[in-house]
Amino acid sequence: MPKQAPSQPPAMLLFVATPGEQRAVQGASGAVQVVCTGVGPANAARAARRALTALPPDCRPLVAVFGIGGALSPSLAVGDAVLGVHTRLVEGDPLPGCPATLARAADRLTAAGFTVHQGDHLTTPYVVCQAAEKRRLHAQTTALVVDMESHAIARAAQRSELPLLLLRIISDDSHQDLPNLNAGLDPNYALRPLGMTATLLSHPLAAARFLRHLCHALMKLRQAADVCLTDLF
Repeated sequence: MPKQAPSQPPAMLLFVATPGEQRAVQGASGAVQVVCTGVGPANAARAARRALTALPPDCRPLVAVFGIGGALSPSLAVGDAVLGVHTRLVEGDPLPGCPATLARAADRLTAAGFTVHQGDHLTTPYVVCQAAEKRRLHAQTTALVVDMESHAIARAAQRSELPLLLLRIISDDSHQDLPNLNAGLDPNYALRPLGMTATLLSHPLAAARFLRHLCHALMKLRQAADVCLTDLF
């Protein structure tokens, strides 16, 4: 949902995947247009295409992707902030973030007391739920965090020759398995309430840990957005 008056071109297009992430960044200033893409690479690509096509001809905003993500590196903890040097797929060339904007965001987050990491973000077409798979993907790609949208949005930004900022807050570490959250999503990545409920109820301890960490990560995302969106661009 746009956060600025229609006549004011955005200085930043800020992409998030879910309504929960959108609520976390809803305090964005008037120069920020927030776009909720939906979960998954295809939804992210479509939303990014639409948003970039709708920009006024001379509008050159910073493209930002904020949200939660799963840790691939064992050194990351829930609530840590990971700024993306690149976003990548398991195979193929990585797409770079904007070094100058990343450096400013890192300085602000560190000054605000965040534990900040800089490294690659990995995009996959499914939720990586198994701790062993997370560690394998880290060894294979060196990426620090996994998500399902960043690479598709970065590809659209690259085509438009726009700078990119990537920020993920860790919502699950690489030491504990998650419930199989994929069972709660349909083929278009929309939530299947009965399927998600069944998945969580079948693994009550893992579900309770997941939901507790998710709430903490969204709180930290809200704080990080407040820090990063103040005079960042």
